Amino acid sequence: MNDSALEAIRTLIDARGLKDGDMLPPERELSEALGLSRRALRDALGFMEGNAEIWRGVGRGTFLGTRPVKFGRGIEILTDNTSPADIAELRLALEPTIAELAAVKATAEDLEELDNCVRKHAATRDDETWRKWDHRFHYLIAKSTRNPAIIALVEAINVVRGRPGSRARLSDADMRRNYGLQHREVFDAIAARDPDRAREAMRSHLSQVQALLRG
Repeated sequence: MNDSALEAIRTLIDARGLKDGDMLPPERELSEALGLSRRALRDALGFMEGNAEIWRGVGRGTFLGTRPVKFGRGIEILTDNTSPADIAELRLALEPTIAELAAVKATAEDLEELDNCVRKHAATRDDETWRKWDHRFHYLIAKSTRNPAIIALVEAINVVRGRPGSRARLSDADMRRNYGLQHREVFDAIAARDPDRAREAMRSHLSQVQALLRG
């Protein structure tokens, strides 16, 4: 992480008196105002999003604070009345197909952001930050589909996954490392534009997640 880029963004936020819910300037404007490369800027914004300092909505912009949960009644039922096992089953039914679609539709910029996320995820040692990068990885795959319904659904799933009672125990460093390798396999398949491989890599990954929750 480029600490100077992170500090520059936070200094601009303070200088402009921005608060939770306010929108940040577009990336191009931020890059020019702060004298940062787009890569350094995206890296810093990705870190901030992973730490719930900002949230980004497709076609809406980048906002300070945590992502508001503004979904319809169907999603309220999802968040209120589902167990971790239910969510794992839902993810296994949906996310392999989402990865398959991402392999077809992801742009070069999407792949760059996903690759950075995989690297950050693999380098993380504490559970809380590890979870944030994990959630971001699955969100970015959904974002790569350019399908607002898919993106909203994965966002809702991440909200449920973030509840304390829905978290699998990941204190084992070997387990975290193994999941990191699985994320790399999914990414490599998407980057190779191989939908079948992407689908099966995600299916294998989520099957292990489901087994862990059941255990």
